[in-house]
Amino acid sequence: MDPVIYTFHAPYHELDLVSRHVLRERLADHLLLWRRITNACELMYLATCQRAVWILWGGDAEALGLAPEVSRFEGEAAWRHLLEVSTGLVSANLGDREIVDQLREALENAREAGAAGVEAQAAMEDILREAHRLRVKSGLADGSASVATAALHHLEDALPKAARIAIVGMGPMSQYLAQRLAERGYQVTMSNRTAAKADLLGFPTVSLEQLQHDPEGFDALVTATASPRPLFTLAAWEHLKRGPLRLLDLALPHDSEPALGQLPWVHRVDLASFLAETEQAKVRRFDTAQKIEPYLVGAVGRLRKRAQDRDQKYNTRTAQDRLTDAWEALETEALDGTLKDLNEGQREALKALLKRGRTLSFRALSQTRHPA
Repeated sequence: MDPVIYTFHAPYHELDLVSRHVLRERLADHLLLWRRITNACELMYLATCQRAVWILWGGDAEALGLAPEVSRFEGEAAWRHLLEVSTGLVSANLGDREIVDQLREALENAREAGAAGVEAQAAMEDILREAHRLRVKSGLADGSASVATAALHHLEDALPKAARIAIVGMGPMSQYLAQRLAERGYQVTMSNRTAAKADLLGFPTVSLEQLQHDPEGFDALVTATASPRPLFTLAAWEHLKRGPLRLLDLALPHDSEPALGQLPWVHRVDLASFLAETEQAKVRRFDTAQKIEPYLVGAVGRLRKRAQDRDQKYNTRTAQDRLTDAWEALETEALDGTLKDLNEGQREALKALLKRGRTLSFRALSQTRHPA
């Protein structure tokens, strides 16, 4: 079965539009709700710093009631888009290696919620296997700069060694930055809504409430949480007078109000800056797409063929199960019902006839599914 994909994706869509469709709170409940209202056989949801994606097998995705600007992919186009996403061909940073783990996490979330099953599992395994081959063919096997890597380079260029940096959040991006910055000689302090989690990495910690009130003592603040509303506001900071602070907001939706950039001591940079492509990057993306096109077409064909084979196998198994149930009901009715008074010889003849009929019916079913 081909999946159907609905997606909001920067830079094709405005980042604010994408952020309105990023959902992380009570995700399991929403996965089950989406599956129920669409009547999908299986369903996955992926949210990253630049996209929100619904992947459905069967059902009516229109029932999601998404904004009309949403992009829709079906048939070959759906498999192609999933390959482009998993290979990093349509990531802001070409070849982004984080997307592989993000897809695996999305699958695991859907499976744990009961919204996805064997088809989603098989499809994702196939897609990631083909994506690895495409990365090798395109020269992207080692990955490329992720948003976290771009943020790391930004901080290195902007701040002297030993600068004091507070990192808010405990996601993969935050942990990556904390470890890399510390290796480069920066003073890293962690913060999180749950203080115990901030202690896990072994860095000094500061309470989130303290940072929200006043980030005094830090040269930079990096925030990347799943909060549905801003953690840092103009109202909380507008009365402060202090030295320069570089504020990197890598969250979607934003963790900080854009208006904070109005303060003379705040230099605010958000995801839009890291998602913007230079002309050189556009040329490289075009060249990579041209190089990989023949392999991409072949991979799409293989993915569809495997999905069709799984679908046929499932349908054959379902038909066999129904046929088995029908024959067992017929044998019970014949031997224990209307013909139960037959003598022993007649019963044995009837059993042999029923057995022969069962064999011929299953043979006919097999020939129908797999004609010579």
